[in-house]
Amino acid sequence: MSVEEIIKEVVTIKNVSNELSGMTASSAQTLLQNNNQVMALVKGSRTGQDAVSAVSVAARSLQNAAAVIKILGTKCDNCIADLSK
Repeated sequence: MSVEEIIKEVVTIKNVSNELSGMTASSAQTLLQNNNQVMALVKGSRTGQDAVSAVSVAARSLQNAAAVIKILGTKCDNCIADLSK
């Protein structure tokens, strides 16, 4: 495999990681918005509040995953720069 082919594959990985990062961040935002609506509905219910807390944790996990996936895109840029030397 040539350097150019490797660069092409790394660019593909970067593009996919950027898209995935955006979709994951968007999903986290939507989950938080829906969770806020549920929070208003379950006020006073212990099990409802527990569910809201669990969804909040899941949304934070998605936000963290989006951030880590975005880092992959940056690492791809570094790799491309190194391979292009």
